Amino acid sequence: MPEHLTMHSPLPDTKWSGGSIRITSRTVRAEEISVRLGIVPDEQLEQGSLMSPRNPSSARRETSVWIRRSGLGSDSQLEEHVAALVRLVNGCHQELTRLSVDCDLELYLGFGSENGQGGCVLPAHLLAKVGRLGLDVVLDLYPPTSEVSVVGGDRRFRQCGLGG
Repeated sequence: MPEHLTMHSPLPDTKWSGGSIRITSRTVRAEEISVRLGIVPDEQLEQGSLMSPRNPSSARRETSVWIRRSGLGSDSQLEEHVAALVRLVNGCHQELTRLSVDCDLELYLGFGSENGQGGCVLPAHLLAKVGRLGLDVVLDLYPPTSEVSVVGGDRRFRQCGLGG
């Protein structure tokens, strides 16, 4: 059979997902968010700080940003990231409600797939918990690319708080 007609095995169906809680505010400092929640963030950036610390002439942040990642690997299911983050802030309901007056509270989720296909199920009981915590859900979908390049080099992935 001619080579152009032979069947080639498809690319591996590599999928990745990530999740974080991202809290932003124009009036509440990231450091204060940490204290009020009693949770150490993976990243906190204060309003007025340089967007690019290596470039002194870069723009300055308009908001303070507090980020806590799920702590799970990118090979975990999206549902697992959500459940881990809900567990993390489950005892903080009252403080999250108080913060919501001056802050945007987001459950920030990312998903990518090598072949551009994929999906997940977020069970109603888990979404109800997210809703009771007052977290908006942001789903960031990434076009087909290898996980290695996204995790290692994609700036958007790191900026949104999903990558390392």
